[in-house]
Formats: sequence, structure tokens, C-alpha cells
Amino acid sequence: MSRMKLFLKSVRFSLSLVYQSSGLLVFVYFLLSLLGSALGLLSTYALRFLLNALSGAQAAASDAPIWIAVYVILLVLTQGNEAFQNILYDSVFKRAEHQYECRLADKMSALSLSVLDSSVGRDMTDDVRYARNTAVYLVYRLVKIISYACTFAAAFVVLFQFNFGFSLLFLVLTIPGIVMTFVFDKRADELRRRQAPDVRKFSYYRWMLTDAWPAKDVRMYDLTEPIKSRYEEVKKEYLAANRRLDKQKLFSLLFAEAVTRAGEVAFSIYVVYEAVLGRIGIGDVALYIGFAVTAAGAFTEMVSYAVFAWVRTTAVMGRVFAFFEIENDRPVGKIPISAFETLQFDNVCFKYPYTNKYILNGVSFTLHRGEKLSIVGVNGSGKSTIIKLLLGLYEIESGQILLNGLPMGDYDIRQVRKLFSALFQSFAQYPLSLRNNIALSDYDRAGQDAEIEAALRQGGVYEELQEKLENGLDSYMTRKFDDSGTELSKGQWQKIALSRAYFKNAQVLIFDEPSAALDAEAEDRIFQNFETISEGKTGIMISHRISAARMADRIIVLDGGKITESGTHEELVAQGGLYARFYNLQKEKYTAGEGA
Repeated sequence: MSRMKLFLKSVRFSLSLVYQSSGLLVFVYFLLSLLGSALGLLSTYALRFLLNALSGAQAAASDAPIWIAVYVILLVLTQGNEAFQNILYDSVFKRAEHQYECRLADKMSALSLSVLDSSVGRDMTDDVRYARNTAVYLVYRLVKIISYACTFAAAFVVLFQFNFGFSLLFLVLTIPGIVMTFVFDKRADELRRRQAPDVRKFSYYRWMLTDAWPAKDVRMYDLTEPIKSRYEEVKKEYLAANRRLDKQKLFSLLFAEAVTRAGEVAFSIYVVYEAVLGRIGIGDVALYIGFAVTAAGAFTEMVSYAVFAWVRTTAVMGRVFAFFEIENDRPVGKIPISAFETLQFDNVCFKYPYTNKYILNGVSFTLHRGEKLSIVGVNGSGKSTIIKLLLGLYEIESGQILLNGLPMGDYDIRQVRKLFSALFQSFAQYPLSLRNNIALSDYDRAGQDAEIEAALRQGGVYEELQEKLENGLDSYMTRKFDDSGTELSKGQWQKIALSRAYFKNAQVLIFDEPSAALDAEAEDRIFQNFETISEGKTGIMISHRISAARMADRIIVLDGGKITESGTHEELVAQGGLYARFYNLQKEKYTAGEGA
């Protein structure tokens, strides 16, 4: 795409953001900006006539009160116009920022996790977040360019009639400052992109030092000094690079500013000289010097905005459009689905992005409605990966995943996910109210207190929290947003996550190592709930506990990315394979524990 096409596309994108969020207010802002330019010029003209009247040159002294009134009125109108512009600025462009962030959130939610699984992907998303102001404020810059162009044109016409040579020289001397500003803005953007990984790194170290979550480990292992030294090391490198650029920018801009001011001084001396010779009046001195400063300022701002808008837009927006135009690996299906019948993995192969090792290599199995399936294997064998694939979080390399006999890509993935409820091994801990923590799985039912409490009881945490909930279900979990919030243990957080999975009341319930942080009683409750799934519901259990696996209708054993065994608990024990070895090891451990 040529730079001109990219720029025009960016203008349309920016205008769509602003118009969609604020409608015709953006055009009102444009008109007020033009009016502000006109009022500034008219004020200078009024001052000219006022000074001439007071000095008795080219006007009668009796006209002075009239010009004073005109000048004051113009000043009041100018101030009022600026106030209205500020109000509209906040209304129009802050709303557009929100619109951009909503579009970004929608796009992020539609992308496969593979996009975010690398430093490259994270740098891309950082770029798009950082590009928000470029995208949103392009319209603002265009408005300012037009406004400054009108101001410059009107002022320069007057200066041209006065003395073209001096006016042009004065104007030319503003160019070095414009060029230097452009050069260093470009260098600053290039530096920002190079430093993006370092910024993430020292921000993470800062989080470790200041957040409550890692505080116990930091204190337990006396990590403050080691982490602080790493933070300081990375931050110092970051600051040093920016400091070097700032020094170069300072000296260059000081030189450019001196050149510009020399032009102003030379022009002002010439105007005063003309007044001393009696060729112009005192008011004309104010007019020409005022218009010279106005023209130079308008020209500088106009060119700076134009160059910045052009270069910045064409440098940044290409990456923004590339991000928004990323096609999801998953085709957008249109077939509706509201019931689960069968799930089939057919010779599925998968490796994570930017890796060469296949986590799954030719995995095939079928799950029918109402069945309870247990997946067993050593760490890293691909158990959790199966869950991520059947939920459409990643795309497979080869093979098929069929849902009700059709490829999953034929369905809307959002409808597919409504069929499943999952407790992930790495469950999230949301610093929200208890109500919201549970209702996140089905937010349309957030007001159903009885159902939320039932889910909490089923998860085994309702009684534990009763004494801590000052505001009932609306009590905050953690004190991040409310000092009266409740701090929970890891086991309680896992029960919250489990309750969230129950609350969704989906047709297929997935447990991925659901008892890792729980005591024996809570663990037994989970396994009993899994065993009693009925009324057409389906369950998938991933657990290293054989006591959980034996409750399933069928067990599959993963080893090296392949299914090496499949059957019931009794069948697999009789086979004497990997499952039997797991079973015997755990049996010996529990027997030894009981004997003790």
C-alpha cells in the first residue's frame, strides 16, 4: 500500500472513530477552531486601530472608546471560544479513545492465543495500544492544520503587502526548528519500539517489588535487593538511552530556536525603523509584528502538525491495520449449535507457536453426551493442551476436531464455548466482588443470588466465607479496591473458581487438575460431584489422582503426545501399563500413610 493510500485510509479510520463516538460534535469543534483563528486576527486588527486612535495617527482620538469596546469584546469571545473548544475536545476525543479501546478489545477477544504467545505478538499488541493517540487524534491534527493554514494565509497576505522579502526571510528561518522537531520525534518513536521488551521487563520487576501478590515470596527469600538491582539495571539502561536522545534534541532545538528568534528580532527592527521614519503608525507596528509572530507560529504549527501527521501516521497506522486485519486461524462458522452430542479428536497434531516440538501427535478419541472421561499422563504429556484445543483457544496443525459430527470451524466458536464450563489449572483470581467472581461465567444471571449461593455451596466455600462477608455477595475479594475486602487462601480461590464453573451450568463440565490447592475433604467433594454428573451432562477430568480417574466411564492415558492406553480403571490396571504403574505407586503411598 502506498503511503498516500495508507494516510487516506488512516484519515477514514480516525474520522470513523470520532464520528461514531460523538457524531456531529466533531464538525462543531472544527467550526469553533476556525472561529478561534479568525478572532485572533481580528483582535490584532482592533488593537491596531486602537493604538492609532490613541496616538492620533490615521484615526481620531474620539474613536478610541469604540475600539476599546471592540477589542474587549473580541477578547471575551476568544476566551469563550477556547473554553467551548476545551469542553468539546474532552467530549469528542476522549470518547473516541474509548471507542478505539473497545475495538481493540473486540479484536483481541477474537484472536487465537497463538498471536499473543511470543515476544513478537506482545510487541505488536503494545504497538497497537500505543498507537491509540495516533489513530484518534489524526482528525484533531487535521483540524489544527486547516485552522493554522487559514491563520497563516490571512496574516501572510498582510505581511506580503508590507514587505515580501523580510516576511519570507522571517518565515524561512522557522524551518530548522520544524525539521529538528520532526527528526527527533522519529528517533523517539524508533527508540520506544526498540525498548518495548525492556519496558515490560522493568515494569514486571517493579510489580514484584510493589504488589501484594508476590510480597510473601519476596520477603521469605529476601529478594528485595536482587530484584531491585535488576529493576535498576534495566531501568538505568532505558533512562540512559532516553537521556542521550534528550541531550541531542536539546542542543539541536536550542540552535533552531536561536535562528527563529533572530528572524523575529530582524523583522521587528525593520518594522520599528519604518515607524521611526514615519511611514507607518504605532498601531501598524503592533499589527505587523503581531501578524509576523502569528504567521510564523501558525506556519510552524501547521507544518509540524502536517509532517507529524504524515510521518507518524504512515509509520504507525500500517501496524495498526495489519493487527486489525489479522485473520483468525479459525474460520468463522455460521451453523448454530445449542446442544452437545459428541466430541471427536481425529488424528490431531499440535505444537505451540514458535516451537518445534509436537505436544500432541496423532491423538484420536471420541466423547459422547453423558460420558465421563478422565485424561491421565505425566506433566507435559498434553493433557491441558487437549482442553485448550477443544475450546478453540489454539488451532491444530493437522487432523480434525469434530463437534456433533461436523468440524468445529463450521460453528460460531462463541456458541461452542457456551456448551462448556471449565476450571483451568491456572485459574484466575479476580479482585472483584464475590458475586462478580461467580457470575463471570454467565453474567446475565448475576442478579440470581440463590443460584450463586448454590454454586458456592457446591464448590464447598459458602460456609467458609460467611463470617467474612460484610456486604454479602457484594463483598470484595482482596483489598485491592476496598479495604474491607476479604483475603483468601489459594485453596479458597480454587473453590471460587470451581463455583464459577458450576454456576455456568453448562452441558460439558471440564476439570483441569481441580484439587491442586485443596484439602482432602474438598478434593473428595469435587470427585463426588464429578461422579454424580447426570441428566445428560458430560464431564472431562484431568487429574494426577487415580482416585479421580477411576470414577470416569473411560480413561485415556497420554504419553509423549500420544494416547497409549484407553479403557476403564479395571481394564487399565489389568493391562499393567503406565496407568497401572501410576495406580500402584499411589496405592503404596496411601497404604504407607494409613499404616503410619
